[in-house]
Amino acid sequence: MIRSHRVATAAYQCVEARHSEANKQKYGAIAHKLPGMILQNGLAQATGFLLAKGSSAPEHLLVLDDLNTVLRAGRALDDVANGEDLHREIINANLAQTLKYTRAALEASGWIKRYVQGVLRVTATGDDSTEQEV
Repeated sequence: MIRSHRVATAAYQCVEARHSEANKQKYGAIAHKLPGMILQNGLAQATGFLLAKGSSAPEHLLVLDDLNTVLRAGRALDDVANGEDLHREIINANLAQTLKYTRAALEASGWIKRYVQGVLRVTATGDDSTEQEV
């Protein structure tokens, strides 16, 4: 299986696992914003934000852990157990590694966002998109 298939498959599995959770709307809204957060603020700040917000809003940690899972599936990062370790790896990376991690995170977060739209049917505002279809 090629890398892009591994990434897409891992993203699908992560999002599908969130289908039955009560906070899937909040998870979906955060996942929608993640690619933009990475582009606008950088990968270290985006993961740091998710980590910081996770203490009061657990769906932030779910998104961070799913990002980590997808990055590991694409083999951008090895031996990173969870979202907190992912953030630590990113802030300790040199410039070349940071660029590599950022490209991989943009791809992974893009897949997560698309599957949130298609599988969870959650919009960027956290609303259920099936309710809006007429």
